[in-house]
Amino acid sequence: MDYEFPRIERIEDVLPAIEGRDEFIVARRDWGTVINYMVCMADTFPDVDTPEMAIRRECRGLLFYPDGRIMSRRLHKFFNVNERDETLAQKIDLSRPHVILEKLDGSMITPVYTEAGIRWGTKMGITDVSQQAEAFVRRRGGYEEFAAECRIAGVTPIFEWCSRQQRIVIDYPEDQLVLIAMRDNVTGAYTPYSKLQGLGSYWHIPVVRAYAGNSYNMQGLVDETRGTEGMEGWIIRFDDGQMLKVKGEWYLRIHKTKDGLTLEKNVIDMIVNEKLDDVKPFMLDEDRRRVEAFEKEFWDGVANSVDIYERYFQSALSAGLDRKSYALQWMPTVKDNDPFAPPYVFARFDGKDPRTLVLDAIRKNIGTQTKVDAARNLWRGARWNYSFDADA
Repeated sequence: MDYEFPRIERIEDVLPAIEGRDEFIVARRDWGTVINYMVCMADTFPDVDTPEMAIRRECRGLLFYPDGRIMSRRLHKFFNVNERDETLAQKIDLSRPHVILEKLDGSMITPVYTEAGIRWGTKMGITDVSQQAEAFVRRRGGYEEFAAECRIAGVTPIFEWCSRQQRIVIDYPEDQLVLIAMRDNVTGAYTPYSKLQGLGSYWHIPVVRAYAGNSYNMQGLVDETRGTEGMEGWIIRFDDGQMLKVKGEWYLRIHKTKDGLTLEKNVIDMIVNEKLDDVKPFMLDEDRRRVEAFEKEFWDGVANSVDIYERYFQSALSAGLDRKSYALQWMPTVKDNDPFAPPYVFARFDGKDPRTLVLDAIRKNIGTQTKVDAARNLWRGARWNYSFDADA
């Protein structure tokens, strides 16, 4: 965990460190370029023993101007206590100068400097979520002026957008754009917390709150945070800028459930394999309502499919067909348009249950999103869409 932040002046300083790594994205925009990691694999962020490995940990929404100069440097990639060997609680020395800050449950936002003026962006640049923060800034004084001063000084002000418009787990009744850090664009050095407080006071911008209690050792803080409800947890930020996360079990259970809802195949798997009731207690009310509405639409679609396929089978019986005559006469006309119809009919000739046949076909076709899309007719087209933009 202890290493020096790398100097980054231009995009060319970064690209060699991520060459050949598909988990990183280099996204070109009309106002510049974003470099961000999209998935964290086992070897994406190894221990830092080379400058390239240190640079990888910076690829968390790095922004560059069109000419390649660095524009904004967001929080570096850091980890939970006990998540990795380097962050084991017994290895963390809290006698080193540090501050413990609240881990806000929102989306990381920084200024984006364009020819048209100051915009605001998430890790992927200007997005639907960042435009919520942008609209907030227009209604408030101080933010754009502060961002303009930071640009001149060559530092990135880093905010957390907390709002019911983009709720993750914690409910923030009032929209907030909270200053959580500042970094030197080139060196990566973090501004001391005491200076953040002074700048927040001057510009009338809220600053993330510090831990009010005492913690004599890392394990004590972990134990104390474990049972906390109503907040995400804490960030330990040492004076050299290195950081750790400590999260409560209550938050982790709910967030893990939300992660599972982002993939349609996961939701359908929970429905057809009767797992949904086990996770509903860990859903937020609004998520549970959405899931239950989709669940009803899904089951209505399944019932409709069972009815359609069964009527098709009964019509085959009424026509006096058996397995062989069905295969010769009817199957060639339907197999290309509805590949499930022939196996359904053959299984019904064997006496299989109509509803079970449809559900088994669904279970076999939810391993990937491509399969889900191909089988969607089995539940008559119901579609699950869910996403949220959060800082892990």
